[in-house]
Amino acid sequence: MVPTSVGHYLINDSLPEKYWVKGPITSKGLHNLIVGLAKEDPDQYVKSVSEMKRRGDEISTMEGLSVGLDDITPQYAKRDAIIDPLIKQLEGMTDRNERVKAVVAAQTKMLDYTKKHPGSMTAMALTGARGNPAQLMKIIGSPLVANDERRGMSHIIIRRSYAEGLSPAEYWTTTPEARANNVATVVSVSKPGEMAKVLVANMLHKTVSMVDCGTSNGVRLPVDDVHVLDRHLAVGEHGFPRNTLVTPQLVQEFKQHFHDSDMIVRSPMTCIAKNGVCQMCYGLDEKGKLHSMGVNVGVRSAQALSEPLTQMTLGSKHATLTIRERKLEPQGFKGVRQLLEIPAIFQHEAVLMPGHGEVTKIEKAPQGGHFIHAAGHKLYASPELTVTSKAGDKHEAGDSLTNGVPHPAKLVGFKGIGAGRQYFVNALHKVYSGEGIDLDRRHMELLAKSTINHVRLDEADDDHPHLIKGDTLDYNAFRDYYSKNTARKSLEEAVGGRLGEEVLHHTVGTEITPSLADELRSKGVKDVAVAKRLPRVSFVMKSFAMNPLITHDWMTRLSHRYLKGSIQNAAHVGEDSDIHGASPVPGYAYGAEFQHGPGGSY
Repeated sequence: MVPTSVGHYLINDSLPEKYWVKGPITSKGLHNLIVGLAKEDPDQYVKSVSEMKRRGDEISTMEGLSVGLDDITPQYAKRDAIIDPLIKQLEGMTDRNERVKAVVAAQTKMLDYTKKHPGSMTAMALTGARGNPAQLMKIIGSPLVANDERRGMSHIIIRRSYAEGLSPAEYWTTTPEARANNVATVVSVSKPGEMAKVLVANMLHKTVSMVDCGTSNGVRLPVDDVHVLDRHLAVGEHGFPRNTLVTPQLVQEFKQHFHDSDMIVRSPMTCIAKNGVCQMCYGLDEKGKLHSMGVNVGVRSAQALSEPLTQMTLGSKHATLTIRERKLEPQGFKGVRQLLEIPAIFQHEAVLMPGHGEVTKIEKAPQGGHFIHAAGHKLYASPELTVTSKAGDKHEAGDSLTNGVPHPAKLVGFKGIGAGRQYFVNALHKVYSGEGIDLDRRHMELLAKSTINHVRLDEADDDHPHLIKGDTLDYNAFRDYYSKNTARKSLEEAVGGRLGEEVLHHTVGTEITPSLADELRSKGVKDVAVAKRLPRVSFVMKSFAMNPLITHDWMTRLSHRYLKGSIQNAAHVGEDSDIHGASPVPGYAYGAEFQHGPGGSY
């Protein structure tokens, strides 16, 4: 397709021919195009971006873009053809969920109407240059309903647009929502700011510490997932050796010639470097180069994760549709916070199987919901949950018996660190994607490695007398203690044992269940290392606010909170601090020789 507009020619005049725009383009699409150029040809990128900015300044100065009344005048017949049927549909409808579904369906139609409205503002919203279709819908269509923080969706349907002006009743209906949005604007920065500090405290020690940790494990991702790019193959596949860089060309080869649906790529989550992560597991940076030794990728990931949070908290004011259909899954800023803080009262929590066994009975509870009798336990499923199992079904510990959101800490306890990390990454990525933020999964994988990384000994171990019952170990230390005494077994023989070495994203100590054996078998694994002797342990996930306090370096803990208690406890048990470790805090405190050291240390 050849360029079809003056805009195409103006953009293409600043770009190499390989990167010419040939169809509809949005600000996001242009951004992705420029990022590709930056990775392939940094020098040309600088020239193109500078020229594009100069051209943009010139056009905006000489031409500009004005908005007239025609741009905000509603197309009344088309707009009313959506609102009138909605009002009739809602008459006599009392079920709240059904009302929400009706309004959501009408919103979808109103958005379609908005995207076809003629005028400059529509072009700006669709391209992402200014605003978005949801905002424009309220200006040239109708908000349809208002949302109250306490009472939920209003019962009054708003017929008019903001451009027309609301009636007195419509105005007073929207007032609580407007007031809540103004309050949110004032206080919204404080909560994401707090989360940013805690995220940094969790990931402060994740520096690039070596070239290659030597692992052959990684995560399996769909071959057409953009998150496989800029990583390295974890194992040799189809003649491509381990550590081959995954490029768009390699992806096309896998799809066209080998018909693969996925590939195993290296990940920060499965890196076995003693401290931090290695260059090969982390992959390339935004400039298409390996991260330099000593770069604190943990702080960079924490910043990348926290920056969109303010956008999420302002969603009700700056994004957005007034009403969303209620879903039993984490959403927005509250969803991110729930997954990180793992509160005891977990919203929409799914019921998990408490052990290996059978569901013996399901009965209705007098207060609503259901009682599920399984593996010798009587479990309660709230009325909002739908039971997805039935009497006679057999399950493994940690399997979901209802819809809803599995509690991450409980899943880690049942399924192990590796499965817990994988679930956490997928759930967190889904929340960000749901808000239109396609964040690099590697940031979340590094957070998962930092946050879900501890094992508690439930019994003493005579082979390691310095370890006592109740000790909480860093996973790397636990792995080093117990991965040496193993036996190689086929998957059939290994069922019932515990992993003695990592396989894919699964970690040492994970119970080898029939379903895990089936999963590994489907991915080409034929045998695994089984631990010959392993004490009883619990896999631990702490709240991200408490996780930095588990570290045994007392000075590193002082970068977080509960300073008085940290100092008192360190003095009581005689803890020390490594000024040459992976955390910069002791290095800052000592000061005299603060610099990047060997192995990513300070």
